Amino acid sequence: MTDDQHWQAPGAAPLGLPPVAASAAPPPPLHSVPLPGAAPGAGMGLAWTPPPKPGLIPLRPLTLGATLGGAFQVLRRNPAATLGPALLLTAAVAVIQAVGLAGFVSQTLALSSVDTGGGGASAAASDFSSGFLGYGLTSFVSALLSLVVTAIVQGIVTLQVASSTLGSRLRLGGLWRRLRGRRGALIGWAAIVGGVYLVSIGLVVLLLVGIGLTGSAGVGIAILLGVLLFGGIAVAFCWLWTKLGFVPTAIVLERTSILASVRRSWRLTRGAFWRVFGIRLLVAAMIAVATQIVSYPVSMLVSLAGEILQPNGTTVSSSTVPLIASLVATQGVTAVVGAVGLVLSTATTALLYLDRRMRLEGLDLDLSRFVERRQAGEPDLRDPYLPPAPRAEAQFGVA
Repeated sequence: MTDDQHWQAPGAAPLGLPPVAASAAPPPPLHSVPLPGAAPGAGMGLAWTPPPKPGLIPLRPLTLGATLGGAFQVLRRNPAATLGPALLLTAAVAVIQAVGLAGFVSQTLALSSVDTGGGGASAAASDFSSGFLGYGLTSFVSALLSLVVTAIVQGIVTLQVASSTLGSRLRLGGLWRRLRGRRGALIGWAAIVGGVYLVSIGLVVLLLVGIGLTGSAGVGIAILLGVLLFGGIAVAFCWLWTKLGFVPTAIVLERTSILASVRRSWRLTRGAFWRVFGIRLLVAAMIAVATQIVSYPVSMLVSLAGEILQPNGTTVSSSTVPLIASLVATQGVTAVVGAVGLVLSTATTALLYLDRRMRLEGLDLDLSRFVERRQAGEPDLRDPYLPPAPRAEAQFGVA
């Protein structure tokens, strides 16, 4: 192997030619030099420019970090329009639940101090039945209210994510006006999901109870069958939770019916099941852990305060107050953390929806064109979030 005697450093003058004069023009900048291997006269290389980011997220398919970061920024950028209504509505649900639970617990603890002789047993049974009935009624009312609260907050947060992505910041009144015509569909979808869930669980419980009442052998069969059935329900729930997760978002942004939104969610999650499921599950796990971390110390502190204030409180009446206070405090803290979690989970789902449309339909290009035309002052801009075909003549509010 021999050395090449004709080798020269890059940029040096060719052999046999005089060196370049010191007054020669400097080399072109890096962003306009010819691309390596390009033919002479083929053009200059252009520097890479990042995608536009008019608001919440960059207008490109999102990574995991961008999705989670955008969800937390929804809380930071406009807490009054997102976290405010979530806190108020979840607090109302928590108050109803706390009242029913406190009444039931006080009635249950009072049974131990009632004389069961004579008419005491019947009176105690009557009090317990009334307390249980009141708890069941408040639980039913709070469950219905929770469906409505979840649907309304989902709509508000979804609109906030959509407007923030385009660089707009709507107040709560503007978000509420833009939600006009979509509230009934959102509540209807929440009622369908809750009804299907309750009916499926109720049928399984009735089946298992019926089998268990047949005898000792039936109890074993009911236990084994219950494990299989509830395991199957959990798998089916996770699957449908992922495949139908974009239904509320499509109802709000695409302004379609419930059935059309179901079809859209099913199509958008095709080929991305595990990614959508994994990110949503990660956020749900974060919220669950945060709830336990915050609520457990609060309940322990309330119980400890009750014991300190009543060190000799061994009677039922004296132990009832700390227990009820602990339950109410836990309900309040859970409501606050639940409100934050509802906003975060809804924002994450909305961002995943935008990511899927960017990857499948080029929504990022539509959003970029919309921002450019809005900045140019063009009137009568169509809503870029409407389905790709056909697009309705709806207006996108930038109030």
